Amino acid sequence: MVTKWDPSKWEIHKLYSGHPDLKKLLPHTEILSRGTLSEFLNRYSYVYIKGKNEHTGLRMIKARKIRHGYEFVNVKGDPIYTESFEDFYEQVTEGRRSSSILVQRAIDLAKIEGRPFSTRLMLMRDRREKWQYAGMLAKVAGEHSVVTNIRRGGGYAATIEHALSKSLGYSREQIERMKEKIIDTGYRLIRYAAKRGYKTYETGIDIGIDKKGQIWIIEVNLAYPSYGLFNRLEDKTYYRRIKELAAEYKKKK
Repeated sequence: MVTKWDPSKWEIHKLYSGHPDLKKLLPHTEILSRGTLSEFLNRYSYVYIKGKNEHTGLRMIKARKIRHGYEFVNVKGDPIYTESFEDFYEQVTEGRRSSSILVQRAIDLAKIEGRPFSTRLMLMRDRREKWQYAGMLAKVAGEHSVVTNIRRGGGYAATIEHALSKSLGYSREQIERMKEKIIDTGYRLIRYAAKRGYKTYETGIDIGIDKKGQIWIIEVNLAYPSYGLFNRLEDKTYYRRIKELAAEYKKKK
């Protein structure tokens, strides 16, 4: 039984790859090598290259194969071009072992005024150790950023209602159905982790929604999830609930 867990992205991917349904929501991901990078670039329009143990969008690269070479952006800014695959591989692995890096299919996320967003879902245990829905928001990427992490790429926090209305034109009923789907997926994620022996009392889950309304599991933080973003919303209801649940659980301990 695992009592303390600070998982890598790869460990999380392997964990949920074992679930018959949740694995369908995971973007195709592999350990980086010349072979896997070449395969992904030929197969997908865009790919992400990111460290197994790096968080907050650190050194996140979005790349694609173009007619006469390769193009990539490191976190944010203007694209960098290179003609040679070998030169491209050397640049995206600079200072890192390839075994510590993942290559992943990039999901075509829904956008607000041309800027992609992902959702952050918070689930927490109460004093009776029952899981409770604590809040949800949208993380909108900064201008020219390839990550929705606001600390790293700029951007802003918004309500999920605003994000779904502006990006996909959802009605109130469609928004509520999507929220229920995301929350249900979150509960399934934490229950499966518990079933596999992982203990946690709070989790921050990043869910992507593509342009067709399909949800994708981007990241599951089962240890030390950040929730400061909720304090950026004008309505502090979720932030207060998160703080209250955290204090309630710690008092019980």
